[in-house]
Amino acid sequence: MPAQPDLDRRAKADAAGEIPPDAVLAALHQVVSSEAFGKTERPARFLRYLVETALRGEAPLLKENVLGVEVFDRPASWDPRLDPVVRQEAGRLRKRLAKYYENGGAEADVRIELPVGTYVPVFRRNPIEIEPAPSQSPTAEQVPAARPRVWLYAALGFMCVAGAVIAWRGFFSRPSPPSVAVLPFVNLTPDPANQYFSDGLTDEITDSLARIKGLRVIARSSAFQFKGKRVDIREVGRLLRVANVLEGSVARSGDRIKIIAHLERVSDGSLLWSNTYERKASDLFAVQSELAAGIAAGLKVAAGVPSTTHVPNTEANEFFMKGRYDLQQVTPESVTQAELDFQHAIDKDPEYAPAYLGLANAKFNQSIARGSSYQTEAELKGVEKLALKALQLDPGLPAAHSLVALLAMQYDRDWGRAERELQLAVTGPSSAGANRDYAFFLLFHGRFAEADLHFSRMAELDPYSTATQSNLALARNLEGRFVQAREISQRAAAENPRMLWTQQLIGLTYVEEGRPVLALPIFRQLKQRFPPAQVCEAMAQAKAGQKDEALRLIRPYEEKYPNPGIAMEWLALVYAFMGDEPNTLKWLQRSADLHEFQVLSLAVDPAFAPMRNSPGFRAIEKRIGLVQ
Repeated sequence: MPAQPDLDRRAKADAAGEIPPDAVLAALHQVVSSEAFGKTERPARFLRYLVETALRGEAPLLKENVLGVEVFDRPASWDPRLDPVVRQEAGRLRKRLAKYYENGGAEADVRIELPVGTYVPVFRRNPIEIEPAPSQSPTAEQVPAARPRVWLYAALGFMCVAGAVIAWRGFFSRPSPPSVAVLPFVNLTPDPANQYFSDGLTDEITDSLARIKGLRVIARSSAFQFKGKRVDIREVGRLLRVANVLEGSVARSGDRIKIIAHLERVSDGSLLWSNTYERKASDLFAVQSELAAGIAAGLKVAAGVPSTTHVPNTEANEFFMKGRYDLQQVTPESVTQAELDFQHAIDKDPEYAPAYLGLANAKFNQSIARGSSYQTEAELKGVEKLALKALQLDPGLPAAHSLVALLAMQYDRDWGRAERELQLAVTGPSSAGANRDYAFFLLFHGRFAEADLHFSRMAELDPYSTATQSNLALARNLEGRFVQAREISQRAAAENPRMLWTQQLIGLTYVEEGRPVLALPIFRQLKQRFPPAQVCEAMAQAKAGQKDEALRLIRPYEEKYPNPGIAMEWLALVYAFMGDEPNTLKWLQRSADLHEFQVLSLAVDPAFAPMRNSPGFRAIEKRIGLVQ
């Protein structure tokens, strides 16, 4: 047994984090010479590099892109998304270290560990057991005075904590469903015009996996945040709250395609499945099906991929991918081009359900791309007809059900039909958008608990997009939870300072809390980039009692009626904060006349609470179908 002075010196050194380098190097030599590491040089070289770099005080250099070049002899142009050698070898190294300490190294003086989520090793002492001194019973003088009340509180506290831990463990002992994020496939084709092809392939693989029951698939809007970035899958897993990540690349030359894909577990970087496909471009849909089936097998998903009811024409599929890519650019020109692409896809294959849905979305989004919220009845009926055709061909399209529901509640005021469609949407393939739409439906009817359930599901499927944060913030605002709404908006604004809506909502929460002075500088700064924020400034002035200034700010917009360039519900909010009920009702009525989406929230919006029981307000609620 070591002498007590040695133990004291060691304890002091360990407390200061001063394990001597020679002790660490001695432990390193024992590890790499062990049977667990065998005679293979690669893992030993990897561990030596990690340990020696850390001991030199150069831990910040222990990054994936550096390790690939320095340890595994990859070229400077190496892309870890395409070749995950560092993550794979780190996972294997952790297993070798665990094997060493389980077998011959359990009594080692110094342990070397490589925590999951980092390439920086950790060194720690194994505890030394000290033989206890012979037990002695304390004398009465040595027993401190009893503190029964303090002890009782401590005991009760312990029981509460223990109970909470047991409940927590019980809740999480239920197996969580497998989850996966499909990161944007890298386009290896020299022509950037083929970007639509790699993005389209990523989208279609995501859609195929979303149809597998029991598999949580992260939405495109979150996964595409990592497009064009070199990322560590552990960080991806943390941000997307996902256990597995699919990465890949696609190259196209003439009528030949080459697709490389690999599925990795986030926790240890281990490779679960990989494959390379070299086929004719006409075989793309078959490759997608094989790829999805391989991923399902790698994740051990019992349900497997549902069988495909319709294999689209090759040319139709090509036009469809172009259309979806164009639609995502959200400019008037790109949306118009998307319409043409989707129509070409339908012409080539009249039984292609996603093409009808794509065309419906393109037509519905034309007004947004033009900066207008107005569409004619004929345009809307055309959109609905296309969405219903898509559902006729494939009843399992959540986005088609959601679109039909949106038209039903916003334009037809048929809330019963809208809920039926939304229930079909959320029971189909996993869809963040479907859960978002149903959540807002429930919110507009004051069914807050049910709404929060679907907002939670939306966040699980789409955790890393600014759209998710914005929708959650808006929901909390409509529920009257202003502090939460502001905190969510502030986080989103920190991640994306250019996002106008988050800044706007931060200011609005201050106005609704009765602190308009805090909102004014936000709106004044915002209107430098977004002139209509002048109306938001008017809201703050109205709440501050500056009626004349508020009226001056909104007058230019009122004079442009019926095309003020903003939602008319905004003008209603200004008058509501002013306490002017007649003018509030006037602009709400006009908002309802134009079927603005914003007016659907009037039954729960806290700004309108003071007039909620007035006959005029109830008449507008009845007109849009929120009350019978």
